[in-house]
Amino acid sequence: MDVGNLVELRGVSKRYGAVQALKDVSFTIRRGEVHALLGENGAGKSTAMRVVKGETRPDSGEVLVDGVPVEKFSPATSNALGIAMVHQELAVFDDMSVAENVLPGLPTRTALGLVDRAALRRRASESLELFGLRIDPAELVRNLTLGQQQIVEVLRAISGERRLIILDEPTSSLNAHETGVLLSLVKRLRDEGKSVLFVSHRIPEVLEICDRITVLRDGRFIETLENRNLTERDLVTRMVGRDLSELYAARQYEDLSAAPAAFEARGLSRVGGIRDVDLSVGKGEVLGIFGLEGSGTTQLSRVLFGLEETERGTLAVAGKPVASPDPERLIAAGVTYLHSDRKRAGLFMNRSIADNIGAPVIRRLSVRGLLDRAKVRALAARFMDMFAIKAPSARAEPRTLSGGNQQKVMMAACLSPEPDVVIVNEPTRGVDVGAKAEMHRSLRDLARSGKAVIAFSSEMPELISLADRVLVMRNNAVVGERRGREITEESIMTLAAGSDRAG
Repeated sequence: MDVGNLVELRGVSKRYGAVQALKDVSFTIRRGEVHALLGENGAGKSTAMRVVKGETRPDSGEVLVDGVPVEKFSPATSNALGIAMVHQELAVFDDMSVAENVLPGLPTRTALGLVDRAALRRRASESLELFGLRIDPAELVRNLTLGQQQIVEVLRAISGERRLIILDEPTSSLNAHETGVLLSLVKRLRDEGKSVLFVSHRIPEVLEICDRITVLRDGRFIETLENRNLTERDLVTRMVGRDLSELYAARQYEDLSAAPAAFEARGLSRVGGIRDVDLSVGKGEVLGIFGLEGSGTTQLSRVLFGLEETERGTLAVAGKPVASPDPERLIAAGVTYLHSDRKRAGLFMNRSIADNIGAPVIRRLSVRGLLDRAKVRALAARFMDMFAIKAPSARAEPRTLSGGNQQKVMMAACLSPEPDVVIVNEPTRGVDVGAKAEMHRSLRDLARSGKAVIAFSSEMPELISLADRVLVMRNNAVVGERRGREITEESIMTLAAGSDRAG
């Protein structure tokens, strides 16, 4: 196989206002390799990917494909060159079918010149079988889970004649099985001679499938490494340039069983959904909740914040029942919620960072019905400093930020009301190791201040780092609990996968 360079960046720089997104970045992507692009949020990965995809023209430097400089930067140009990209923020057509999303350009026609929908569905079914998914190709995409929508995007990207597929955090919304299938598919693409530019904050995935790894930091090229005997610590050190030894270190366990209950749920049930769920989280405690895909964790997180109704069950905050719980009543009672999907339900993408952080407390920031902009700016400055949000200013819009910085803004908005109970759903989705450590620290500090935290996460190392107790769900019910030193990946998975024996 020819292992020459398919794509080469030479001295590429790009500035957005006061932010130098890329500065003199050079690296190559070989034919038939999986090439990882690593770096903290704001390191320049997204800009580099957009340059390769033709979505962004660099201020200086050049991009070569097959040794020929690219003169015109546009998605159409990159498509013609065989380059496809799956963005971290989904770009699916909600009101079109799965088949239409997977194969939007399929020219199959009937004898009458109409779209051959039977052939379209048949081809889409063949693609879905790559993931072992039993999804009706005629189903509207809006009815799929976030992970299924992510897979639809991946299938669309590989459906044509592609030579380079750029995958931006492709596993961030996938469960363990889907992730395994995707990684196998990436390996198969490599075996077929295709190249993959793979961006992920999940370093074990990078070490598993990537041939070479390019590290960026603060918009600059650090180095390209051959993936031979590398460790997570090797990569983290190069990415962040500082010690993050506390990340994923199991927290010092403190028995809080006697602490007053800050939030309680009793007998939560929904026809066809969660069954008789009981839980209680005390003041100063972090309660983790884990379950595999379809276990009921997603529905439970929504029910706890009144986003879905139940047929039976009650919620109470600080011992006081919440009648007809909905988000407005729960917020008034001191509960806030971090949604797992920042694009659809987490942020106002076209409003400023300051407006996003201030939105939940707009009344507190107003005087006689008029918004006090000085208070809004002061609040935003405090949280931007707390989470080290990288942006030109608080006036920047989240749509212009990296995914990790968007997640930080959403976390800031969640905490700006100074809640007594915080429910977080996938709090560090798409966030780099440095930002993850900062967010974990903030949640632990919140608990140490006497607040209660309920953390839903599909990443077991995250729960090991954060939680005092972990509830495990299976088949829409809580099947067990682990606390303190009992919280291990083996013991949690034993319960989640179908065995009730002790871990």
